[in-house]
Amino acid sequence: MKLMKLGIFIFFTAVLAMTVKAQKWTIKNYKLGYRIFELSSVGNNPLTVTPLLKDPVSYQQYLNTIDYNSLYGNPEILKLHTLYLNGEWKKDSTLSRFWKKSTIQAGLLLTTRIRQDAGAIGDESYTLPPNYVYTKNLYVLTKNQQFLGANFGLNRLFTISKRISFMTGLHAQGSFAITHYYQQRWDSSTYTSASGWITKTTTMPELNGINFFQWQVLVPLGLEYEISENLFFIRFELNLGIVGSQYRPRDYATKEAHGLGIWLLYNPRKKGEL
Repeated sequence: MKLMKLGIFIFFTAVLAMTVKAQKWTIKNYKLGYRIFELSSVGNNPLTVTPLLKDPVSYQQYLNTIDYNSLYGNPEILKLHTLYLNGEWKKDSTLSRFWKKSTIQAGLLLTTRIRQDAGAIGDESYTLPPNYVYTKNLYVLTKNQQFLGANFGLNRLFTISKRISFMTGLHAQGSFAITHYYQQRWDSSTYTSASGWITKTTTMPELNGINFFQWQVLVPLGLEYEISENLFFIRFELNLGIVGSQYRPRDYATKEAHGLGIWLLYNPRKKGEL
């Protein structure tokens, strides 16, 4: 499955490259970008992590040895910070009105490292006063992920004033989890009225996760400002879209991925050139 997805990605990249060459496209801008997306987390407690692991059988066998009466999940929205190195191409054609204001954008993306609580499972008990004792033994997971991939999009510009334009379009991006593992530990705590809290943490070897594929489709809504004449531009974006992978539930609420973005654009032509 992974090889098939990689093959599809390489195929469309090759088609794009051949199309750009055949249609005599020229580079319009080089772009550095940053986007932050808010999306629901996948694998946010020890019971739902199993399918994401390289050795799910051994992990499940270990879970089966744990007697528990408490399960903690992490409902926190995941903030996915993504960096982009892109190019933007335009078609040198005076015959097409559409391509006079439209461009193709493509390039590489890399997310920052995600480190997020992935929940806990364990046993909690207490005795009633006067000899009050509370004990808690929790098996805790921490998720670590980072994604590398590519993006492709169609942009459409609408002039508002001499220096300001409105931009929208349709973008798609795909990435693989190049880093994916879980830190595991046992947190043991005991509280007594006589001595207060006594805590102990025992770390365990990391669990290796699958280098799975994740995709996003989004509609950018942006304002582009010309900083210097036909040379440097800055673009602010609102991004509305969805995200998906084979491990993400199919309902729409878990696929929402909205966010904000900022881009710095450099036009390689000399100042004053059209």
